Amino acid sequence: MGYKLCMTEKPSVARDIARVIGATKRCDGYFEGNGYRVTWAVGHLVGLAEPDAYGYVPKEEMYKTEANRQTAYDELPLMPDEFQLVVIESTKDQFEVIKNLLHDPEVTEVINCGDMGPEGHILQWFIREKAGCAKPVRRFCATSMTDEAIRQAMANLRPEEEFADIIKGEFCKKKADWMLGMSLSRCASIRHHANITVGRVQSPTLYFVVKRYLEVKNFKTTDYYGLEAGLTEGFSVFWNKDTENVFPAKSKDDTGRLLNQALAMEKAEEVKVAGAGEVVSVETKKKGKERPQLYDITELERDANRKFGYTAAQTLATAQALYETQKVLSYPRTDSRYITSDLESYMPERIRMIGTVGGVYKEAADTLLSAGLKIDKRIVDDSKVTDHHALIPTEKIENFDLERMQPTPEEKQKGVTAQSLKNVLGLVLNRMMVAFSQIYIYEATSVAVRFGDITFAALGTRPLDMGWKGVEEQLAGKEVQEPDAEADAEQIFPDFAKGQIVHAYDCKVKAKKTTPPKLHTEATLLTAMENAGATIENGAILKGRGIGTQATRAAIIEKLFSYGYCVQEKKGKTAYIVPTETGLNIIRLLPEELYSPKLTGDWETKIAMIAERKMTEDEFLSDFKDFLTAEVIKLKESDLDISFKKKAQSYGKCPWCGGDILRYQKKGEKNVRFYCAEKGCHFCVDTDNPYVEAWTGKKLTEKQCQLLAEKGEITLSCKRKAGSGTYKGKFTVFTKEVDGRVYTNLRCEPMKTTRRKSL
Repeated sequence: MGYKLCMTEKPSVARDIARVIGATKRCDGYFEGNGYRVTWAVGHLVGLAEPDAYGYVPKEEMYKTEANRQTAYDELPLMPDEFQLVVIESTKDQFEVIKNLLHDPEVTEVINCGDMGPEGHILQWFIREKAGCAKPVRRFCATSMTDEAIRQAMANLRPEEEFADIIKGEFCKKKADWMLGMSLSRCASIRHHANITVGRVQSPTLYFVVKRYLEVKNFKTTDYYGLEAGLTEGFSVFWNKDTENVFPAKSKDDTGRLLNQALAMEKAEEVKVAGAGEVVSVETKKKGKERPQLYDITELERDANRKFGYTAAQTLATAQALYETQKVLSYPRTDSRYITSDLESYMPERIRMIGTVGGVYKEAADTLLSAGLKIDKRIVDDSKVTDHHALIPTEKIENFDLERMQPTPEEKQKGVTAQSLKNVLGLVLNRMMVAFSQIYIYEATSVAVRFGDITFAALGTRPLDMGWKGVEEQLAGKEVQEPDAEADAEQIFPDFAKGQIVHAYDCKVKAKKTTPPKLHTEATLLTAMENAGATIENGAILKGRGIGTQATRAAIIEKLFSYGYCVQEKKGKTAYIVPTETGLNIIRLLPEELYSPKLTGDWETKIAMIAERKMTEDEFLSDFKDFLTAEVIKLKESDLDISFKKKAQSYGKCPWCGGDILRYQKKGEKNVRFYCAEKGCHFCVDTDNPYVEAWTGKKLTEKQCQLLAEKGEITLSCKRKAGSGTYKGKFTVFTKEVDGRVYTNLRCEPMKTTRRKSL
């Protein structure tokens, strides 16, 4: 009997596909039945070989001798002629299972059920290539893991050859990333005696953090002044900038903001004295505000970070759990905010299904369905869906109990909780209902009032049709946006006309300050990565994509923290991202080309040309190798003197010489030592001091030891040698010389007690 072999990326996906297609027999590393075998990878099974496979100095040997270090430095850049694929040690058993299945004579065809993104294509190809697969391959293309979606995908398999050019381009990118990362990380590390990593996406992401941090740090606050006139007609008008040259040039900045408080106060008094002003213009327009689009994974990560403080990695893991385990979410690693035309007819029913969840969803779904779904090019656009459509709930959402969701042990390790499952799914449900709602229509009125030589203005709005805003309020209320420091409140105006006289009962000076940009959060950093193309020349290729992918951005940000290049600083509920001294130094030492998104833009342009057969892989790699060689030379010839040596934390000043007190604790031991960092000074105290234990019956705590180190003395409660009771003893540090060696020791003196005299 012949079998078709389905290869998935994860065991959970394999279980779902096997159940639907009838492969119900569990075997060692795969399922079997109904003419199918279904197996799985466990993360990455195959990757590019490490440098030692090509004869380069292994990383673990680089610093063992000076000769090794010099050899590793001289052999840069690392540019193998032929790249080798290797089986990853931790998953080699599962690779052997897949390899044996691929070579089994009973297997006649392979069905690639890996993820549909470029990364999914290349990972499955790596496995087949390393295993030496020569059998025909077809592609399984599903947008969710519901039973119906699996059946449809199995009924509409596509030839693997359709994706051959994508695989070629992705393999080129993998090889270039390997050469760039290995070569420049080694070069910077050896040159600066530190463990430094450089990456095509990682380095620009770190640069975004550093750039914003320096903008905030170097920002100089400027005081400026505006005016607010209160009118007896029941509203206020405002003046913020001098667009009419009312004030002298030296009293303003280059944007027209008034910097002179005295002049502002004079003008406010003039307006109050004049009292009457003329309405010089009134303009009312009917406007519409479009509803938000459906989610892609980056937009979902941003909102989850803003609303719940989740990291991008936590949101991605939660969305993956909703897709794989709960089966209520379409494929999460998508970069599209649109659905395809074949799904359009299912959308009213999907909204009805959301309503069956109950609570606020029932009322909102009824409102939405009665008003009619607005399905247009903002929702449906086949040209803007490549591998996967926008995030939407699956048909499993019907009568779904949000309270019953629990993460698996594996999901818990990735930060998924019952609450995160509920919150992230809630975001998707809310967004889908809002995205299908009608436009919010309102009437916007702007008015200008002139008092003498100065013109004030104000804005007002009046809702006409709440549209999506009404649905949003039904669900949970709109998210509160941070107010613009320079914006004035919108108001509801009475009826009035141009030429009408209005009256100011007061005019106040409004003192304001320029504010620096805010440090990046994960939400804003994701935006910076996504919009990277806007910051570079010829960045159109990155429009809508940016640097990194929807699947890798969260991991890149996590690496910045794990490498110690960035830390999070919380202010209230918001976690801001701040570069460490190491992160700042890395951007200082790298040539601009290595932290500019332009590098990714250039690569993506060429990868697209490979996919369109307008460029060959050899041409791409030849250009890249020239670039890499030049960048290695720049790093080697740089005269920057940057030290990555970490300064030890000081725990106070030595009471003997004033040097820094440092802390030391040997791995695996409880004893903590505080000592003076100055050479020649012998000051040192330990928590494990036998004299203290003899006097007090206890070891020093770390806090007590640190206090002793800072003051040179400490008062402790001592046991009396005879009888019961305790007394206060003053412990002081002194030096003791034995056989020419100097030691630090402690002495204890009983403290005198003052007795009260009897009256």
